[in-house]
Amino acid sequence: MIELTGNMHMHTHFSDGEKWHAEIAEDAIAAGLDFIIVTDHNVLVQGVEGYYENENGRVLLLTGEEVHNVRREPQASHLLVYGVETELAACASNPQQLIDAVNEHGGYCFLAHPHEKDCRLFPYPNLGWHDWPIEGFTGLEIWNYMSSFINALVNALERLPVEIELIDKLTAVRLAFNPEKFVVGPEPRTLALWDELLAQGKKMTAVGNSDAHATPMQFGPFNRVIFPYEFLFRAVNTHILLERPLTGDLTQDKQMILQAIGQGHSWVGYDLPHTTKGFRFSGTSKSKGIMGEEVRLNAGATLQISTPARANIRLIRHGEVVASITNDTHLTHIPTEPGAYRVECTIPFKGRERGWIYSNPIYLL
Repeated sequence: MIELTGNMHMHTHFSDGEKWHAEIAEDAIAAGLDFIIVTDHNVLVQGVEGYYENENGRVLLLTGEEVHNVRREPQASHLLVYGVETELAACASNPQQLIDAVNEHGGYCFLAHPHEKDCRLFPYPNLGWHDWPIEGFTGLEIWNYMSSFINALVNALERLPVEIELIDKLTAVRLAFNPEKFVVGPEPRTLALWDELLAQGKKMTAVGNSDAHATPMQFGPFNRVIFPYEFLFRAVNTHILLERPLTGDLTQDKQMILQAIGQGHSWVGYDLPHTTKGFRFSGTSKSKGIMGEEVRLNAGATLQISTPARANIRLIRHGEVVASITNDTHLTHIPTEPGAYRVECTIPFKGRERGWIYSNPIYLL
């Protein structure tokens, strides 16, 4: 199968980002991405989709949208929308109506950064998903790099004995200049929610993204862009598998990419410690299936995992580890129960164990 690496959550000057589409495409090419989906807040930007090229390569730029109710107090519950060719911000005040509208238009939607922590440095509460119950959404953004940074900052601030503004700001600067030392993986509550939904028998697709803004920061004499696009495009990405190569035709290639995302033929990879290109997770019985697909639990059904570097590999069914191996590149398991099986891999980086690969499930029937 054909593997592509992409990032699907970022912002331009049309909302609260710091670059235009062509500039972001240049950064994506420099980072080695194959596709990106720009998701400005409550605006579906038209006329910018297509292939962008330079002497170093090319990238396919698509547009989606991060939709949320701007009148909601406090602000929260952001929805990533892909594959809908019409503006849906008018539905934002009713999250279930918004999700229904996405489905009616044949699109896919994911709860953006579902779990964040309140940070005392910010004048607003967390931007996680607060509007329950809902149903019909495609899946979860299980790993958002910027959200992970915020949660790491909150954890660091909680370890300080008192709230002193200068110390808090210095702590934030220290983390912002060295985020790779503090970001360790997806928010555990998000993984727990994912497993809970899978255990209920729901097909639930996961994606991972940057949430790139390239925010400028000034602290005294220091003036620096923190989390530039290219850096974030080298961190948390979504890798997809296609049955055939891209054609160069925007319409055809867009459809193939969106279908792979929506159907979960993919995994979330933290490519900064080591590339996750080449990871594979498949199931075999009378037929073969990849991530996002169904496989019959017949006699001899087998799940196979292969990683591009040595890692600690865990096979998880509904939140429970059913098989694992340490410091290896392969794991094979013969399942005995139906359910949704997914893979987690960790590797050492910057002095501690960190999340590396989070696969979408294979559904054994």
